[in-house]
Amino acid sequence: MQLISISILSYIVGMFPTALIIVYLITGKDVRRGGSNNMGAMNTMRIVKKEKNIITAFFAFLLVWFGDMGKAILTILIAQKIGGTDVVLSITLAAFFVILGHNYPFILKFKGGRGAASLMGILLYFNKTLFLFWVLIIFLCMTLFEIFFSAKKKKIVSWKLIFHAISEQIVGRLIGEIVALIPFFIYGGMAFYPALAGTILVIVRHRDRLINQLKKEFA
Repeated sequence: MQLISISILSYIVGMFPTALIIVYLITGKDVRRGGSNNMGAMNTMRIVKKEKNIITAFFAFLLVWFGDMGKAILTILIAQKIGGTDVVLSITLAAFFVILGHNYPFILKFKGGRGAASLMGILLYFNKTLFLFWVLIIFLCMTLFEIFFSAKKKKIVSWKLIFHAISEQIVGRLIGEIVALIPFFIYGGMAFYPALAGTILVIVRHRDRLINQLKKEFA
């Protein structure tokens, strides 16, 4: 019964639409009808920047980012508190269902975000050092793939590709997220299981973007 309660509660917390609320309060717009139509921090920044300015957009980005991380951390804390003896299963279910609720909220017709910020919150909570390695590995993979695709199309490689990689290089990012699980597997202990559960959901949610970029790069 405890595990069922954790799963349901985590899904409900995950559904809290941080980006939807922040964007509406600042601009009066619906985050799902602008930019990438994604209910996340990056799309929040795109929309707010267009309607307001870069400073307001960055502030809005931070609010959504910390909000989505915070709700994931909250569910892990609850799972640890009421999960009973099977702590690993409890926190894994909490991680899975909070991101599931964020990505597929039934109150918004199952159209939510992509779960990246929530996953980051979970990883940061368990191990700050491994989280930094996680970020570094993903950043490195995104940059390398951006360089590879740029060279393949004989584009000039410049410092601007870093900014493009951060926002658009989905192939490198997803591969990086898989590779970045290795340090958690070796050194993360029980943190590996919620990290794995969250990563799977994030990758699944990015399926369409991944396919589109592969088609674009290899067309």
